[in-house]
Amino acid sequence: MTVSRTTTWPVVLAVWTAVLGGCSDVVVETDISYDDRFAVAKLDVYSPPPADALRPAVLVIHGGGWHDGLERDGMADHARRLAEAGYVAVNLSYRLVPSGGEFPHAVQDCICALSWIRGHAAAYGIDPDRIGAIGYSAGGHLVSMLGTAAADPIVAPDCAAGPTTPVAAVVSGAGPQDMGLLLQVDNVKDFVGGSKEEVPERYVQASPISYVSPGAPPFLFIHGDSDWFVDLEHARRMGAALEAVGTEHRLLEIPGGGHIWNRGASGSTWDLATAIDLPQAWAATIDFLDHEIGPVP
Repeated sequence: MTVSRTTTWPVVLAVWTAVLGGCSDVVVETDISYDDRFAVAKLDVYSPPPADALRPAVLVIHGGGWHDGLERDGMADHARRLAEAGYVAVNLSYRLVPSGGEFPHAVQDCICALSWIRGHAAAYGIDPDRIGAIGYSAGGHLVSMLGTAAADPIVAPDCAAGPTTPVAAVVSGAGPQDMGLLLQVDNVKDFVGGSKEEVPERYVQASPISYVSPGAPPFLFIHGDSDWFVDLEHARRMGAALEAVGTEHRLLEIPGGGHIWNRGASGSTWDLATAIDLPQAWAATIDFLDHEIGPVP
């Protein structure tokens, strides 16, 4: 199923009010190592109050072009909002270029974080079968890899917590799905290990679309239709690939939306904000997660 430009503002505001009115007693545990081999392999866990039943969880993965510069603290607000909506949110860091994050290492770190949280699910009151993931830009690429390639021999790492299976739901904000479609800028070539002409096979291996197969988890794509860096075609092609194997997917197009500039809630201003930060995107995200890995206790 594809949802595109169909959400009405009354519905958005009603759902958004419900999200903001959720649980506020969030407990945060920070700087937990999920892989002692790498100093950067840390995560923060945002937990709602204990419940009588196991809760679903969401891995939160930051963007930044796979390069040094941005860190997980940029997604702290997203993690807290998810916890306030009743999900255990796990906000993680991973290796970045040029400090060891070249493909497939950044992907492998995220897989090991998923393996770790499943191995510690009981301690955090998490249902290990109901773990989703959300990310933006490079983070949107990495969560898509968690949904399609977590168990594939090409990228599956030797995690201390053991092998793991893909997440149960993916929210990919402006995530590259076919690396060959990206502009040949330095951060792309640094991450993949060269240009498309030099290492064409690595562009295939680094693309989530290459791993789509029957049984893939449902996806929600949130994407501006004027994104010059990660074109909307990424989401469309990935959606078509998922549809071909019978996997549910949704697409929320943000009219006029760019990669980091989007129209404010009033519609009269343009703000420095990602597509997943917008009210309609949060409403769509919570609705999707509630449907796919909820309900929250």
